[in-house]
Amino acid sequence: MPIRCDDLKPQDVYYILMLACFLQSLRYLKFYRIRLLSLLLFISIITELCVEFYKCRALNYYIFYHFFNVAEYGLISLILIDCIDKPIIKKLILWSIPAYALASFYISSYIQPVVFFPAYGNNIEGLLVMSWCIIALLSITPNDNRTIFQRSSFWIILAFYLYFIVTLPFNGIFNPLMKNEVMRTSAKRSFNIINSVGNCCSYAMMLVGLFFYKWKKSIQQS
Repeated sequence: MPIRCDDLKPQDVYYILMLACFLQSLRYLKFYRIRLLSLLLFISIITELCVEFYKCRALNYYIFYHFFNVAEYGLISLILIDCIDKPIIKKLILWSIPAYALASFYISSYIQPVVFFPAYGNNIEGLLVMSWCIIALLSITPNDNRTIFQRSSFWIILAFYLYFIVTLPFNGIFNPLMKNEVMRTSAKRSFNIINSVGNCCSYAMMLVGLFFYKWKKSIQQS
């Protein structure tokens, strides 16, 4: 039976875009940052499959996000380090990876257990990633006749930035809303919509960035 357009949910659309990004990234694995991006996308796909499996069985699926956040921050940070030319900033971002991992595991163990959505960890990750993204965007320097909009690094950095700026505000209030029985259903619905919109925009920009690898090698050292 064919799938109609009105059968697709926003979440399904971003799953399709995520898979498309992963498949496209496999064509450019000779580039270091794309290997990192491909690994990030692969972990994202596995995480979402586990989440959907647990959701169908009404099990606690938030635990997967607690671990995913640590892997996600580490890989995004390494990608952004490759886009920045200042050694001191590179070291700062590199040191932040184990620091974030320790903070995240502490929060998950003592402050916000794995039975809850990892809002604190998400907020810290989002603020850090957005800060590194701004620095990375300012580090893009012209070295040929291409505009900034023709550079893969610009679109990939913007994809990370946009996702967190869209989802960060709601992440902070999700757990309090879930504790309110009246607001619980609308909170879940709103979270799914906001998260799906953020992911759709992010993966769409990522696809644009990957397209420019096909057109021409578009990284700072080119």
